[in-house]
Amino acid sequence: MSGRILPRPVVPDPLSVPSLRWAILGTGWIAARFVEALQQHTAQRVVAVGSRTAARAAEFAAQHGIELAYGSYEELVASDVDAVYVATGHLDHFAHATLALEAGRPVLIEKPMTPRLSEARALADLARARGVFAMEAVWSLALPRYSVVRQVLQQGLLGEVVEVHANLGERLVDHHRAMDPVQGGGAMNDIGTYAMMFANEVLPGLRVLAAHGQRHAARGAVGQFHALLGDGAGRQATVSASMLADTPSTAYVAGTEATLSLDAPFYQPGPVVVRFHDGERLRYEEPALAHTQLFWEALEVARCVEAGLAESPLRTLDQTLATISLMEQARELMGDPASASNAR
Repeated sequence: MSGRILPRPVVPDPLSVPSLRWAILGTGWIAARFVEALQQHTAQRVVAVGSRTAARAAEFAAQHGIELAYGSYEELVASDVDAVYVATGHLDHFAHATLALEAGRPVLIEKPMTPRLSEARALADLARARGVFAMEAVWSLALPRYSVVRQVLQQGLLGEVVEVHANLGERLVDHHRAMDPVQGGGAMNDIGTYAMMFANEVLPGLRVLAAHGQRHAARGAVGQFHALLGDGAGRQATVSASMLADTPSTAYVAGTEATLSLDAPFYQPGPVVVRFHDGERLRYEEPALAHTQLFWEALEVARCVEAGLAESPLRTLDQTLATISLMEQARELMGDPASASNAR
Protein backbone atom coordinates (compact mmCIF):
# COMPACT_ATOMS: atom_id res chain seq x y z
CA MET A 1 0.00 0.00 0.00
CA SER A 2 1.29 3.46 -0.89
CA GLY A 3 -0.31 5.17 2.10
CA ARG A 4 -1.79 7.84 -0.13
CA ILE A 5 -5.19 9.19 0.92
CA LEU A 6 -7.43 11.94 -0.34
CA PRO A 7 -8.23 14.75 2.12
CA ARG A 8 -11.77 15.08 3.40
CA PRO A 9 -13.75 18.27 2.82
CA VAL A 10 -13.25 21.01 5.37
CA VAL A 11 -16.65 22.70 5.43
CA PRO A 12 -18.94 23.99 8.18
CA ASP A 13 -22.04 22.30 9.54
CA PRO A 14 -24.78 24.13 7.57
CA LEU A 15 -26.93 24.53 10.68
CA SER A 16 -24.13 25.79 12.93
CA VAL A 17 -23.11 28.87 10.94
CA PRO A 18 -24.45 32.11 12.48
CA SER A 19 -27.72 33.11 10.88
CA LEU A 20 -27.86 36.27 8.81
CA ARG A 21 -30.98 38.13 7.72
CA TRP A 22 -30.79 38.03 3.92
CA ALA A 23 -32.33 40.36 1.35
CA ILE A 24 -32.76 39.08 -2.21
CA LEU A 25 -32.28 41.70 -4.92
CA GLY A 26 -33.98 40.26 -7.99
CA THR A 27 -36.69 37.68 -8.49
CA GLY A 28 -35.50 35.47 -11.34
CA TRP A 29 -34.69 31.75 -11.60
CA ILE A 30 -31.38 31.83 -9.74
CA ALA A 31 -32.87 33.96 -6.94
CA ALA A 32 -35.54 31.33 -6.39
CA ARG A 33 -33.00 28.48 -6.32
CA PHE A 34 -30.84 30.41 -3.84
CA VAL A 35 -33.75 31.07 -1.48
CA GLU A 36 -34.92 27.46 -1.63
CA ALA A 37 -31.42 26.17 -0.85
CA LEU A 38 -31.07 28.44 2.18
CA GLN A 39 -34.51 27.59 3.52
CA GLN A 40 -34.08 23.83 3.08
CA HIS A 41 -30.54 23.34 4.37
CA THR A 42 -29.44 26.18 6.66
CA ALA A 43 -30.39 28.42 9.57
CA GLN A 44 -30.01 31.50 7.33
CA ARG A 45 -33.12 33.69 7.21
CA VAL A 46 -34.45 35.25 4.02
CA VAL A 47 -36.41 38.21 5.35
CA ALA A 48 -36.81 40.57 2.37
CA VAL A 49 -37.01 40.62 -1.41
CA GLY A 50 -36.95 43.51 -3.86
CA SER A 51 -37.99 43.86 -7.48
CA ARG A 52 -38.61 46.65 -9.98
CA THR A 53 -42.33 46.38 -9.20
CA ALA A 54 -44.13 45.89 -5.92
CA ALA A 55 -46.39 43.27 -7.52
CA ARG A 56 -43.50 41.05 -8.61
CA ALA A 57 -41.79 41.39 -5.24
CA ALA A 58 -45.02 40.49 -3.42
CA GLU A 59 -45.54 37.48 -5.69
CA PHE A 60 -42.01 36.17 -5.05
CA ALA A 61 -42.37 36.80 -1.31
CA ALA A 62 -45.64 34.84 -1.18
CA GLN A 63 -44.13 31.94 -3.14
CA HIS A 64 -41.19 31.63 -0.75
CA GLY A 65 -42.61 32.69 2.59
CA ILE A 66 -40.62 35.93 2.79
CA GLU A 67 -41.91 38.57 5.19
CA LEU A 68 -40.99 41.82 3.46
CA ALA A 69 -41.42 42.78 -0.22
CA TYR A 70 -40.19 46.01 -1.76
CA GLY A 71 -41.03 47.55 -5.11
CA SER A 72 -37.63 49.21 -5.48
CA TYR A 73 -34.05 48.13 -4.92
CA GLU A 74 -33.33 51.35 -3.01
CA GLU A 75 -35.96 50.43 -0.42
CA LEU A 76 -34.58 46.91 -0.18
CA VAL A 77 -30.99 47.88 0.62
CA ALA A 78 -32.22 50.46 3.14
CA SER A 79 -34.12 47.79 5.08
CA ASP A 80 -32.81 46.19 8.27
CA VAL A 81 -30.89 43.25 6.81
CA ASP A 82 -27.44 41.71 7.31
CA ALA A 83 -26.57 40.76 3.72
CA VAL A 84 -27.82 41.31 0.18
CA TYR A 85 -27.73 38.76 -2.63
CA VAL A 86 -27.66 40.46 -6.04
CA ALA A 87 -29.40 38.15 -8.53
CA THR A 88 -30.28 40.45 -11.41
CA GLY A 89 -28.98 40.38 -15.00
CA HIS A 90 -25.26 40.48 -15.80
CA LEU A 91 -25.29 44.09 -16.94
CA ASP A 92 -27.21 45.23 -13.84
CA HIS A 93 -24.81 43.78 -11.26
CA PHE A 94 -22.65 46.89 -11.07
CA ALA A 95 -25.49 49.31 -10.31
CA HIS A 96 -27.24 47.01 -7.88
CA ALA A 97 -24.12 45.94 -5.98
CA THR A 98 -23.16 49.60 -5.74
CA LEU A 99 -26.52 50.34 -4.11
CA ALA A 100 -25.93 47.65 -1.50
CA LEU A 101 -22.34 48.66 -0.76
CA GLU A 102 -23.21 52.35 -0.47
CA ALA A 103 -25.92 51.36 2.02
CA GLY A 104 -23.26 49.50 4.03
CA ARG A 105 -24.73 46.05 3.32
CA PRO A 106 -22.46 43.03 2.86
CA VAL A 107 -23.12 41.76 -0.63
CA LEU A 108 -22.95 38.48 -2.55
CA ILE A 109 -23.00 39.24 -6.28
CA GLU A 110 -24.06 36.60 -8.79
CA LYS A 111 -21.37 35.62 -11.27
CA PRO A 112 -19.85 37.24 -13.15
CA MET A 113 -19.54 40.06 -10.63
CA THR A 114 -19.72 42.28 -13.71
CA PRO A 115 -18.77 41.45 -17.31
CA ARG A 116 -16.64 44.61 -17.47
CA LEU A 117 -13.29 44.79 -15.74
CA SER A 118 -13.53 48.52 -15.03
CA GLU A 119 -16.84 48.04 -13.21
CA ALA A 120 -15.53 45.07 -11.24
CA ARG A 121 -12.54 47.16 -10.16
CA ALA A 122 -14.85 49.98 -9.13
CA LEU A 123 -16.91 47.60 -6.98
CA ALA A 124 -13.78 46.18 -5.36
CA ASP A 125 -12.50 49.69 -4.67
CA LEU A 126 -15.84 50.75 -3.20
CA ALA A 127 -16.09 47.70 -0.96
CA ARG A 128 -12.54 48.17 0.32
CA ALA A 129 -12.97 51.92 0.84
CA ARG A 130 -16.17 51.35 2.83
CA GLY A 131 -14.83 48.28 4.65
CA VAL A 132 -17.92 46.33 3.55
CA PHE A 133 -17.84 42.63 2.69
CA ALA A 134 -18.22 41.77 -1.00
CA MET A 135 -17.91 38.44 -2.80
CA GLU A 136 -18.66 37.08 -6.24
CA ALA A 137 -21.12 34.19 -6.13
CA VAL A 138 -19.03 31.48 -7.78
CA TRP A 139 -20.76 28.75 -5.76
CA SER A 140 -18.38 26.03 -6.93
CA LEU A 141 -15.59 27.27 -4.68
CA ALA A 142 -17.65 26.86 -1.49
CA LEU A 143 -18.67 23.26 -2.27
CA PRO A 144 -17.21 20.30 -0.36
CA ARG A 145 -15.91 18.98 -3.71
CA TYR A 146 -13.74 22.04 -4.18
CA SER A 147 -12.46 21.86 -0.61
CA VAL A 148 -10.99 18.49 -1.62
CA VAL A 149 -9.54 19.98 -4.83
CA ARG A 150 -7.88 22.84 -2.95
CA GLN A 151 -6.32 20.50 -0.41
CA VAL A 152 -5.01 18.14 -3.10
CA LEU A 153 -3.28 21.10 -4.75
CA GLN A 154 -2.01 22.55 -1.48
CA GLN A 155 -0.56 19.19 -0.39
CA GLY A 156 1.25 18.77 -3.70
CA LEU A 157 -0.28 15.36 -4.42
CA LEU A 158 -0.18 16.07 -8.14
CA GLY A 159 3.45 17.15 -8.16
CA GLU A 160 4.10 20.21 -10.32
CA VAL A 161 1.00 21.27 -12.23
CA VAL A 162 1.74 21.48 -15.96
CA GLU A 163 -1.70 21.65 -17.62
CA VAL A 164 -5.30 22.54 -16.80
CA HIS A 165 -8.41 21.94 -18.88
CA ALA A 166 -12.04 22.90 -18.31
CA ASN A 167 -15.00 22.50 -20.67
CA LEU A 168 -18.64 23.36 -20.14
CA GLY A 169 -21.43 23.00 -22.67
CA GLU A 170 -25.20 23.21 -22.42
CA ARG A 171 -27.53 23.74 -25.38
CA LEU A 172 -29.27 27.01 -24.62
CA VAL A 173 -30.10 28.33 -28.08
CA ASP A 174 -33.76 28.72 -27.12
CA HIS A 175 -32.98 30.64 -23.91
CA HIS A 176 -33.85 34.22 -24.85
CA ARG A 177 -31.88 36.05 -22.15
CA ALA A 178 -28.79 33.81 -22.30
CA MET A 179 -28.52 34.25 -26.08
CA ASP A 180 -29.27 37.98 -26.14
CA PRO A 181 -26.08 40.10 -26.38
CA VAL A 182 -28.06 43.22 -25.41
CA GLN A 183 -28.64 41.61 -22.00
CA GLY A 184 -25.04 40.45 -21.66
CA GLY A 185 -25.88 36.96 -22.85
CA GLY A 186 -23.41 34.64 -24.49
CA ALA A 187 -21.20 31.69 -23.73
CA MET A 188 -18.62 33.71 -21.80
CA ASN A 189 -20.82 35.34 -19.16
CA ASP A 190 -23.33 32.57 -18.67
CA ILE A 191 -21.11 29.50 -18.49
CA GLY A 192 -17.59 30.33 -19.69
CA THR A 193 -16.92 32.20 -16.46
CA TYR A 194 -16.79 28.81 -14.66
CA ALA A 195 -14.13 27.47 -17.00
CA MET A 196 -12.07 30.65 -16.74
CA MET A 197 -12.46 30.61 -12.96
CA PHE A 198 -11.19 27.03 -12.75
CA ALA A 199 -8.06 27.77 -14.78
CA ASN A 200 -7.38 30.95 -12.83
CA GLU A 201 -7.78 29.21 -9.46
CA VAL A 202 -5.37 26.41 -10.33
CA LEU A 203 -2.78 28.53 -12.18
CA PRO A 204 -2.85 32.16 -11.02
CA GLY A 205 -1.08 34.57 -13.34
CA LEU A 206 -2.37 33.21 -16.64
CA ARG A 207 -2.77 35.30 -19.78
CA VAL A 208 -4.96 34.51 -22.78
CA LEU A 209 -2.71 33.59 -25.69
CA ALA A 210 -5.40 32.79 -28.28
CA ALA A 211 -9.18 32.69 -28.42
CA HIS A 212 -11.80 31.99 -31.04
CA GLY A 213 -15.56 32.33 -30.75
CA GLN A 214 -18.53 31.39 -32.92
CA ARG A 215 -21.49 33.73 -33.00
CA HIS A 216 -25.00 32.30 -33.25
CA ALA A 217 -26.33 33.45 -36.62
CA ALA A 218 -29.88 34.15 -35.48
CA ARG A 219 -29.41 35.25 -31.88
CA GLY A 220 -26.28 37.36 -32.25
CA ALA A 221 -24.46 36.26 -29.11
CA VAL A 222 -21.17 34.34 -29.15
CA GLY A 223 -22.55 30.83 -28.72
CA GLN A 224 -19.27 29.05 -28.08
CA PHE A 225 -15.58 29.76 -27.66
CA HIS A 226 -12.21 28.10 -27.11
CA ALA A 227 -9.22 29.78 -25.48
CA LEU A 228 -5.59 28.91 -24.86
CA LEU A 229 -3.97 30.40 -21.77
CA GLY A 230 -0.41 30.33 -20.50
CA ASP A 231 1.92 31.73 -17.86
CA GLY A 232 5.55 32.77 -17.66
CA ALA A 233 6.61 29.27 -16.60
CA GLY A 234 5.25 27.67 -19.77
CA ARG A 235 2.28 26.04 -18.07
CA GLN A 236 -0.89 25.95 -20.12
CA ALA A 237 -4.64 25.89 -19.73
CA THR A 238 -7.34 25.27 -22.30
CA VAL A 239 -10.89 26.39 -21.65
CA SER A 240 -14.02 26.12 -23.75
CA ALA A 241 -17.71 26.73 -23.38
CA SER A 242 -20.70 26.21 -25.65
CA MET A 243 -24.37 27.12 -25.56
CA LEU A 244 -24.86 25.60 -29.00
CA ALA A 245 -24.51 21.97 -27.88
CA ASP A 246 -24.14 19.69 -24.87
CA THR A 247 -20.45 18.89 -24.29
CA PRO A 248 -18.63 16.64 -21.77
CA SER A 249 -18.38 19.49 -19.20
CA THR A 250 -15.44 17.93 -17.39
CA ALA A 251 -12.18 19.34 -16.04
CA TYR A 252 -8.75 18.08 -15.11
CA VAL A 253 -5.48 19.25 -13.56
CA ALA A 254 -2.44 17.35 -14.85
CA GLY A 255 0.72 17.22 -12.76
CA THR A 256 4.11 15.53 -12.82
CA GLU A 257 2.93 12.92 -10.26
CA ALA A 258 -0.80 12.56 -10.84
CA THR A 259 -3.88 13.93 -12.61
CA LEU A 260 -7.00 15.19 -10.86
CA SER A 261 -10.28 14.76 -12.76
CA LEU A 262 -13.73 16.23 -12.15
CA ASP A 263 -16.67 14.43 -13.72
CA ALA A 264 -19.48 16.43 -15.32
CA PRO A 265 -20.58 18.98 -14.58
CA PHE A 266 -17.23 19.98 -13.09
CA TYR A 267 -18.51 23.17 -11.42
CA GLN A 268 -21.29 21.42 -9.45
CA PRO A 269 -21.20 18.88 -6.60
CA GLY A 270 -19.69 15.54 -7.56
CA PRO A 271 -16.71 13.21 -7.18
CA VAL A 272 -12.99 13.96 -7.32
CA VAL A 273 -10.62 11.38 -8.84
CA VAL A 274 -6.82 11.45 -8.54
CA ARG A 275 -4.94 9.01 -10.78
CA PHE A 276 -1.22 8.50 -10.11
CA HIS A 277 1.30 7.56 -12.77
CA ASP A 278 1.88 4.17 -11.10
CA GLY A 279 -1.78 3.28 -11.68
CA GLU A 280 -3.20 3.96 -8.21
CA ARG A 281 -6.54 5.76 -8.17
CA LEU A 282 -8.06 7.64 -5.26
CA ARG A 283 -11.70 8.76 -5.38
CA TYR A 284 -13.76 11.11 -3.23
CA GLU A 285 -17.48 10.50 -3.57
CA GLU A 286 -20.12 13.19 -3.35
CA PRO A 287 -23.69 13.06 -4.68
CA ALA A 288 -24.46 15.31 -7.64
CA LEU A 289 -27.15 17.50 -6.08
CA ALA A 290 -26.97 20.46 -8.45
CA HIS A 291 -28.47 23.79 -7.43
CA THR A 292 -29.87 22.53 -4.12
CA GLN A 293 -26.30 23.16 -2.90
CA LEU A 294 -26.21 26.91 -3.54
CA PHE A 295 -26.39 27.39 0.21
CA TRP A 296 -22.66 26.74 0.66
CA GLU A 297 -21.78 30.17 -0.74
CA ALA A 298 -24.25 31.81 1.65
CA LEU A 299 -22.60 30.00 4.56
CA GLU A 300 -19.24 31.38 3.47
CA VAL A 301 -20.67 34.91 3.49
CA ALA A 302 -22.19 34.38 6.95
CA ARG A 303 -18.94 32.93 8.28
CA CYS A 304 -16.91 35.86 6.96
CA VAL A 305 -19.35 38.53 8.15
CA GLU A 306 -19.46 36.99 11.63
CA ALA A 307 -15.65 36.95 11.70
CA GLY A 308 -15.44 40.59 10.61
CA LEU A 309 -13.80 39.80 7.28
CA ALA A 310 -14.25 42.15 4.32
CA GLU A 311 -13.35 39.46 1.76
CA SER A 312 -13.62 35.69 1.53
CA PRO A 313 -10.39 33.68 1.30
CA LEU A 314 -12.29 31.30 -1.01
CA ARG A 315 -12.95 34.05 -3.56
CA THR A 316 -11.00 37.22 -2.89
CA LEU A 317 -11.77 40.31 -4.90
CA ASP A 318 -8.37 40.04 -6.57
CA GLN A 319 -9.25 36.50 -7.75
CA THR A 320 -12.49 37.80 -9.20
CA LEU A 321 -10.68 40.64 -10.98
CA ALA A 322 -8.14 38.19 -12.42
CA THR A 323 -10.88 35.96 -13.85
CA ILE A 324 -12.81 38.89 -15.34
CA SER A 325 -9.56 40.13 -16.87
CA LEU A 326 -9.09 36.74 -18.58
CA MET A 327 -12.67 36.90 -19.87
CA GLU A 328 -12.05 40.36 -21.28
CA GLN A 329 -8.74 39.35 -22.88
CA ALA A 330 -10.49 36.45 -24.62
CA ARG A 331 -13.29 38.69 -25.88
CA GLU A 332 -10.84 41.14 -27.35
CA LEU A 333 -9.05 38.36 -29.24
CA MET A 334 -12.40 37.07 -30.49
CA GLY A 335 -13.47 40.52 -31.63
CA ASP A 336 -16.55 40.33 -29.42
CA PRO A 337 -18.11 43.82 -29.18
CA ALA A 338 -19.52 42.86 -25.78
CA SER A 339 -15.97 42.98 -24.46
CA ALA A 340 -16.36 46.60 -23.38
CA SER A 341 -12.75 47.12 -24.34
CA ASN A 342 -12.85 50.61 -22.89
CA ALA A 343 -13.00 48.94 -19.46
CA ARG A 344 -9.25 49.12 -18.80
